[in-house]
Amino acid sequence: MTLKNDVNSLIELYGTCDPETILRELGVSVCNTDLLPPSTLAMKVTSDEETTIGILDNLSEHTRKFVLAHELGHVVEHANNSTTFYRAFMSGYDIPKIEAEANRFAFYLLLSGLELNESFNKYDFVRSYGLPEELARFVNI
Repeated sequence: MTLKNDVNSLIELYGTCDPETILRELGVSVCNTDLLPPSTLAMKVTSDEETTIGILDNLSEHTRKFVLAHELGHVVEHANNSTTFYRAFMSGYDIPKIEAEANRFAFYLLLSGLELNESFNKYDFVRSYGLPEELARFVNI
């Protein structure tokens, strides 16, 4: 399956494109924390088949939504892999493949809730989530 198909299947199954709701339905715990370094927005930890996402508690609503969508991408696409932390500066061009996949997954999920037209601008969309413009390369419509 493709990332887009996986996203569409989740939306159909759970009736929402909200990443926090989907994570909850999947049995993934989301814990707000201030214990992560500032460059680490979130992390996924799986132990004994239990998955928890720790996320900085001072993120804006939009940034939090993107970060949770990104982490959901790891939960769905990289369930058997130990994933690296999603760092605030992991927006350059030399990032691991699984991070790029999680970014694409997140944008497919976030875009699915929008009515797109010819005025859509992926750079404005990315900036609206408080993210660096470099992440626009992961936005596919």
